[in-house]
Amino acid sequence: MTIASLLGLGLAGMMAVLIIGVGLWARNPERSKMLGLRPVDAFNDLPQKAGESIEGGTRIHVSLGAGAVGTETTTGALAGITVLESIADAATISDKPPVVTAGDGAAAMLAQETLRRAYERQNAAERYDHLSGRMAGPTPLSFTVGAMTTLKDENVSTSLLIGSFGNEVALMADAGWGENAHQIIGTDNAQAQAAAYVTADETLLGEDVYASGAYLLGGKPFHRASLHAQDVARLLIIAALFIGALLKLVGII
Repeated sequence: MTIASLLGLGLAGMMAVLIIGVGLWARNPERSKMLGLRPVDAFNDLPQKAGESIEGGTRIHVSLGAGAVGTETTTGALAGITVLESIADAATISDKPPVVTAGDGAAAMLAQETLRRAYERQNAAERYDHLSGRMAGPTPLSFTVGAMTTLKDENVSTSLLIGSFGNEVALMADAGWGENAHQIIGTDNAQAQAAAYVTADETLLGEDVYASGAYLLGGKPFHRASLHAQDVARLLIIAALFIGALLKLVGII
């Protein structure tokens, strides 16, 4: 086993210990309050925008992007599913429940299951419509066209594009602007983030795309713990680099 592999395993083990340790410590509500999170405007505004959509009789559109489950883009789609879970219970009481678009069949099925469970929790399983979670297209271009059509046809007032998107996200954002929809965009693609930054009302940058579980869903302890564990790991890595540079400077290593 190479040194790089050993370092990788060591870092993964350290992160696991930190997440479990902080998560167990933060299970106490009073302790959890001590672990503050920096404000993210997109997450702060989302409950209000979802409520306005419900009261106005309009739809919330959640797009999981063109990523495929089982590939390197899986995490992007799961980030979108987490956001969907956070609004599903409230939004399903509306006459016009959320509509979800995906570029992968498995991701569309995950969206359908998420909505179905939300209806069951509301004791309204008979109102569930599997067409609320749909595969918009099998390729990035066809998916984009399908999602843009959904924005136009479904009376969408809030559009959440959270997942794996390329530069075509700018076209989807433009379609949202045409429908006067409030748009929150988060993607795992750096170039798409740049396009989203200048076209969306709110943009999730960097790791914020994956942080919705800590800010939404009631801020579950282990979601919050993972963010704090990352912060601790960064500090430890920075300290190790600084100490290593200092030891090298004085000739010890």
